Amino acid sequence: MTDKCDCCKRSVDFVNDGGLCFACETFQAIAMLLKEETDLSNEKALDLASDLSGLVLTAIVQRLQLPGNEQSLLKDLLETMEPKEPLN
Repeated sequence: MTDKCDCCKRSVDFVNDGGLCFACETFQAIAMLLKEETDLSNEKALDLASDLSGLVLTAIVQRLQLPGNEQSLLKDLLETMEPKEPLN
């Protein structure tokens, strides 16, 4: 069963409680942090959030495209990242 992201309108396997796909959730979380933590204008914060989320998602996709790397990526993420409270 697929869901549709409320933001980008793409059909995806999973949306969060706010109706967002992983890509849109990542972008919006980065944008919100930039707006809260910097003096950037909304436009500049959104542009930077787009660049940063694009870099993160590209790195994930590149890593997943290496044969057999799904478990390796998951292991690395679990070992190196501290759990954070959801931003929503």
